[in-house]
Amino acid sequence: MSKSRDLMRGAVDLHCHTAPAIFNRLLDDVELARVAVDYGMRANVLKDHDMITCGRAYYANRMIPGVKSIGCVILNRSIGGFNPYVVDTGIKYGAKMVFMPTNHSKWHQDYYGIADYPGLTRAGKQLAGDGLTIFDENAKIKPEVLKILDLIAEADICLGTGHLHRDEIFALVDEAVQRGVTKVSVTHANWALAKLSLEDQKQLMAKGAYIEYVVLTLLSPVFHEQKLSEFVEWIMEFKGERLTLGSDLGQVYGPPPPEGIRMAVAAFLQEGVPEGVLEKMMKRNPAKLLNLDEPRSMSS
Repeated sequence: MSKSRDLMRGAVDLHCHTAPAIFNRLLDDVELARVAVDYGMRANVLKDHDMITCGRAYYANRMIPGVKSIGCVILNRSIGGFNPYVVDTGIKYGAKMVFMPTNHSKWHQDYYGIADYPGLTRAGKQLAGDGLTIFDENAKIKPEVLKILDLIAEADICLGTGHLHRDEIFALVDEAVQRGVTKVSVTHANWALAKLSLEDQKQLMAKGAYIEYVVLTLLSPVFHEQKLSEFVEWIMEFKGERLTLGSDLGQVYGPPPPEGIRMAVAAFLQEGVPEGVLEKMMKRNPAKLLNLDEPRSMSS
């Protein structure tokens, strides 16, 4: 077995896109679980921009118990935006991550000019709506966002920053930590819309956040936008500390999420990234964010 395939055993992906979804997806929840079992993975977070995935994760776990499928909440307009009642319900149904808005965020709409993704096919036209921002008219964090942070802190689950603007991310992380949130994932900080400088990443890590890198930026024919050399440079800058490696895959024109991670890992190994560094990103750090037991090292 190749080293890259061996490293997949026990891996945790915080960022998988599956069907059913309004966008075209390569695999449904159960199909992803079957592939993940074949790769020996430990867990996958099922992301849907338009609905809570806890119920879907429940049935995927019933059907394919060899890998843990985990539900999450994304605070887009589709489920009421910054709605504490939805978050409270999602937590009670087993959500382990709550993400700030993605394609319905104000920053996403400003960046792309649409509340959508160039190159992705959506089933039907969306209702128009204002982009969502955590700030009120006085540049203060909205009360409903603060309540959501309190719910996340109380449940001891993970906050994902979604597609917020850099300034929103910094303000959100500061407020979250102050309110007792101990698990923060800065979502795909290597993807253009959310891309943060190394200095910004260092500052956020110092505040207590983890930084998520996704392999979509290397492997997607639509979202390919990062050179392998830069990706490796970033990984080695931090030696994997406070980093996670996810896929952000599931689009019909890319590989299945587990294979995508393996492909990227094979490239990282070839460029000299140590196995131990990748294990931190693929196993130990994401397991901490999901309150999973500390995984056993697979390379020792």
